[in-house]
Amino acid sequence: MKYQKKNSRIISIFLSPALQFWLQSQLEQAEQLKVYIEGSDHQTIQGKIPLVSVAASKVIFQGLHLTEVNLSATSIQINLSQVIKGKPLKILRSFPIFGQIKLLQSDLNASLESSLFTQAIIEFLTPLLPQDFLESLEKPMKLYDQKAEISIGHLSIFAKVMSKFGEKIPINLHTDLKLATSCKLLLDNLKFQVLEQSNYDFSNTIKVDLGSDVKLQELTLESGQIICQGSLTVKL
Repeated sequence: MKYQKKNSRIISIFLSPALQFWLQSQLEQAEQLKVYIEGSDHQTIQGKIPLVSVAASKVIFQGLHLTEVNLSATSIQINLSQVIKGKPLKILRSFPIFGQIKLLQSDLNASLESSLFTQAIIEFLTPLLPQDFLESLEKPMKLYDQKAEISIGHLSIFAKVMSKFGEKIPINLHTDLKLATSCKLLLDNLKFQVLEQSNYDFSNTIKVDLGSDVKLQELTLESGQIICQGSLTVKL
């Protein structure tokens, strides 16, 4: 006779609602958020969760817009004794997340409006800009009218910066984008142009280090969308 595996009552009564609430508190927006937790009562009593799977659409996290998110995490340690007493769920140690995300061109353009991503672009562009041009800009440097276009294997970013005289100056960046290693992006055939003048053209290959906590397996740029698959260690 076969017996159907029963779900842990602790998971269904305490963990699932607590984890769902915790996730929603970490996200600015998430639609169709679904959480699946796997584990026995014995494991969960010890505050151990062997596996958590999360799926959501139209996610916004720290200014990053994502159309689809499918993630799983293993070996999570939580404060179960406090959760049972009605306290908020807390993660007690670092853990890896595995999964796939998809963002559309519209997501990327919305993300470019956030201060976090604007500052990241400014920090990337500044070493590439000629010194005399930098000195002609307002301080601190800001981006205006940011826009991105995604095509097969290729990314283009358009923006404007403000001069000291109140004039918006266009900056265009075009690059092939792929993985150099699991934790580094390769910007190949990079073309960088300011004021549409040839003396400001820049062509090079640059590697961007994402950090040792990131391990990407796939980065695919299609027409109007980016698909990324890999893992990230979440540190407390």
